[in-house]
Amino acid sequence: MPNLKSIKKLLLVYTMFSAVLVFAASFCGNAYAQARINSPYSMFGPGELKGNELFRNMGLGGVAQGFRSNTTINYINPASYTAMDSLSFVFDATVFSHLYQQKQADQEQITTYSSLGNFNFAFPVTRWWSVAAGILPYSQVGYRISDSDQQVGMVNYFYEGNGGINQVYLGHGFKLFNGLSAGINVAYLFGKSEELKIARSDSIGFFRTIWSYTDDIDGLLLTYGLQYDQTLGQNSNIILGATYSNQTSLNITRNQHILRDLPGVYNRMDTINVISGGTGTMKIPQSFGTGVFIKINNQWSGGVDYQSQSWSEFSSYGTQQSLNDSWQVRFGMIHKPSIETYSTFLSRWEYRAGFRFGQSFLNYGNADFSEFGISFGVGLPLRRSLSAVNIGFEYSGRSAGNEDLISENFFRFNLGVNIYERWFVRRKFY
Repeated sequence: MPNLKSIKKLLLVYTMFSAVLVFAASFCGNAYAQARINSPYSMFGPGELKGNELFRNMGLGGVAQGFRSNTTINYINPASYTAMDSLSFVFDATVFSHLYQQKQADQEQITTYSSLGNFNFAFPVTRWWSVAAGILPYSQVGYRISDSDQQVGMVNYFYEGNGGINQVYLGHGFKLFNGLSAGINVAYLFGKSEELKIARSDSIGFFRTIWSYTDDIDGLLLTYGLQYDQTLGQNSNIILGATYSNQTSLNITRNQHILRDLPGVYNRMDTINVISGGTGTMKIPQSFGTGVFIKINNQWSGGVDYQSQSWSEFSSYGTQQSLNDSWQVRFGMIHKPSIETYSTFLSRWEYRAGFRFGQSFLNYGNADFSEFGISFGVGLPLRRSLSAVNIGFEYSGRSAGNEDLISENFFRFNLGVNIYERWFVRRKFY
């Protein structure tokens, strides 16, 4: 049974978690919503998926299933929270800058934006129970597309979408026995998606028409995790990890407006249909991940992950999209010349590298899209501390191997702050 000290820690957890919720509602939600991506493929599924926004995870090519550290929060596998020291408090935050490059045949377009990647904290409640909480994006929507069709004369269409889904999570990790840990993340997903469709033509009798849809989205997502840590030698060990997220249904509340030009009146619109408070669901499919991470010695470690998700089961408002089941294989390595806090500054840098490949959930025109990414990162430790400033870079590409379809290249730069403190030390005075 938790003692008084543990209860005080638990109260601190929920106080700080409440602060995260307020921070999410008052600032982060707006910050994420204003981060405008520009990808035509974000109109499919829940949008452009996020997930490897953690600075250390990204530098490792996305490897996370078996990764655990006493100085970093690995929210992808909640079982890793038990790696926290009994007296520690860890805080992580990351800012990203993204560059999108789209190509189709001989055409090219480049857009950029910056956003908050994540905001997390974690600490132990007892020797066998640790908690974590934070906020990060789940998906983002951003596109502007034009098209035309020969109907009553030439009809030109314009499509625009923006918004996304964020998640605030509270996680628990438990030490079970003999190196086995289990954990759970309870995430509240929330966000707004706005879609606009405009049809216009110069033909007589054709009036410009605008369809506007605004969806408010929310719901819970549960992620379960396991890790087994087995010692191999004095300075080496192997960690097996796995996660599972169940299928979940998010609630959608839709406001819909349809407007049309008033005949004979310049630049005046007539509202011809309004539907407020329409409800539906968005079904997010189950996902599964597994991996292994090996610490070879104090200088070298690395791992490999496999992740899959059944996106063919995705639906929104009861309508299924033609999406593929996605999968990814990820590899990553870490090199740290020295782990001693009194070593020279350069020898304490942590170097990371990784790559990943797999199949996206996109399926357009019966074409499957493959993904590939390569990443690098470095951790710059603060003097006489386990805290660090982290810099990372990732290049990734997505393509169907068809010049008639848009291929995309992504360049991401991140700047992360990792703070490790010993908070729960009882001071003695003489």
